[in-house]
Amino acid sequence: MFSDAVLEPIRLHVDAKRCLCATAYHARLSADSVRSLQLQGGVFDADNARAFLAKPYAQDALALRRWDDDAKDASRVTPPLAHYLDIAANIA
Repeated sequence: MFSDAVLEPIRLHVDAKRCLCATAYHARLSADSVRSLQLQGGVFDADNARAFLAKPYAQDALALRRWDDDAKDASRVTPPLAHYLDIAANIA
């Protein structure tokens, strides 16, 4: 089982997107992410964004969200699965 430091940013992934979209970040989203944003509740207002940012692991969730968007760049090279399994085995 992974610790909260690993699991919480993953759990907060959608809320991180909603929070980031309260800023200029919205322009970075792919068309699919824009569509899913509406299904996920839309952009946070200022109060929701502040509440999200006060949560433990919120900053880690924001970083994870940015990495997720960067990973959609088809020109980037992704390491093989074994690379990530080794990392996961060392932090579990």
